[in-house]
Amino acid sequence: MGSVTKVSTEDLPKVRELYLARHANAAYWVDFNDFGFFRMALADIYFVGGFGSMGWVVPADYAAASVDPLANVASDLIREINAEQVDTLLLLARVFGNLDAQQASITTVDRLGFHLRVKTPDRMQGGRVAFADPVKNVAEVKAGLAALVAQANAGLQALHSL
Repeated sequence: MGSVTKVSTEDLPKVRELYLARHANAAYWVDFNDFGFFRMALADIYFVGGFGSMGWVVPADYAAASVDPLANVASDLIREINAEQVDTLLLLARVFGNLDAQQASITTVDRLGFHLRVKTPDRMQGGRVAFADPVKNVAEVKAGLAALVAQANAGLQALHSL
């Protein structure tokens, strides 16, 4: 929540450049007459991150926060993991989620972990899997996944040795 003002004519070229650097496909419509750039002065922030993940955020905390280090690579990383790590995702859903998983795919990934969407015989459901330590890049995500697989396999071996 806050007050919104139109970006000034003098700031427009820089704002447009920054916007197109992040949203290149917008080049088609960014110069249409019904498209505009606005700036918001934050007064209050209420974060809604999905079911059960919401609450007030202090604007100063929001301004001081940094972008997740995986933000620019997350989409490609999710696509790659979902295509190449099918068995890994099923193992993690079965062991850490204790689910009769038939399919599992990552829907989001960030420095702390990822969300899985899991198909079981009777429904679709989701769950969060945390990395043991925060990650900063693709190599650390892959190492974090490998560590989770090792942990899951160790848990399975311990269970079978009982």
